[in-house]
Amino acid sequence: MISFVDVAISRKKRTLEILKKYDVDGWLIISSGNDANAEYLLGTRIFGTIALLLTTEKLTAIVSSLETSMVNEKIVDEILPYYGSKDFLSKMIEILSEVSGGRLLINMSAPLAAPYASRILYSHAKIVESLANLYGIELKPSGKFVRELRTIKTETELSALEQAVKATLVAIESVLNKTKVGMSEKGMAAEIYREIYLKGEPAFEVIVAFGKNSANPHHKTSDKKLRTGEVGYIDVGIKLHSVCADVTRAFFTENTDKEFYRIYEIVREAQDASIDVIKEDIEARIPDQKARDVIKNGGYDPKEVFGHGLGHPLGVEAHDVGPALSFLSKPSSKLKENMALTIEPAIYIKDKGGIRLEDDIIVKKYGANRLSKAPDEPPRI
Repeated sequence: MISFVDVAISRKKRTLEILKKYDVDGWLIISSGNDANAEYLLGTRIFGTIALLLTTEKLTAIVSSLETSMVNEKIVDEILPYYGSKDFLSKMIEILSEVSGGRLLINMSAPLAAPYASRILYSHAKIVESLANLYGIELKPSGKFVRELRTIKTETELSALEQAVKATLVAIESVLNKTKVGMSEKGMAAEIYREIYLKGEPAFEVIVAFGKNSANPHHKTSDKKLRTGEVGYIDVGIKLHSVCADVTRAFFTENTDKEFYRIYEIVREAQDASIDVIKEDIEARIPDQKARDVIKNGGYDPKEVFGHGLGHPLGVEAHDVGPALSFLSKPSSKLKENMALTIEPAIYIKDKGGIRLEDDIIVKKYGANRLSKAPDEPPRI
């Protein structure tokens, strides 16, 4: 059984390999709990302000004295605790003076171009810029580097994803077995969170939608109670060893409208058809188009009933870095081996309900490794 330490070590190794290509002396991250790249390197989320400097020689962490126990010494080579903002500044001076005259990648890319590499606070950016001027350090935006780094997963990350998906499926099955007509969306969500925390942590806020609410792709879980004749869905992901799963399951009650049984079949066929074409170097928009073709052939207009993309990358974040499976993707956006993605076609009927089936896959050279598969028949409450 792998651990978050194993995942972080594999990521650190990959980061160092890619860093060599960019003709720089290191990568600097300053996070106040807002930059997933810090978690990418550490394997765990730090909530306070932390600075990480990775060079070819070592990984240094400036971390609050309140959170030093959260930083694992097997991952970080040098831990510098600080207490208060003045101490943080003195530690920053210490680590940046060691790369005097060098070149550093830093997460100060343009937000619209690279949101995954632009989360540094304004005040921290000003500190770094001042110290860089003092020590003759050239700062370079890290957007291209971070995209290359996080788009392709390490083998250890993929093993962790497989475990996270399995844990998520077990949690969903357990909760569906407990769900009864009359239970509220929040009541079902509470049961889900219990299962999640017994196994890991939430990859994102759970979505539970009953009846008409299931026609909303991102419904805010409410007090609505499940009634006979309604459909519903549960969107849940367990984060395990710093890797996120993301699975959606639709479910029916007694006397559900027959149209929804047909919709379920169409959505499942759309998912299968899109996965069948996935392989290395295929354009990211093609699987999405395959799903839309199935939905159209089933008698529904994709523009009206399927308003989002087919899938998104998975990793340290539930919506990770990499190409999305979308009709909006450019022809130059192509899938590569060891990308991890969701496949989530759907049909939403306004004021009636919706069916979304979401499963997780890994792109391989000649196909897709499917980590989960929606049942052929909808679970019935």
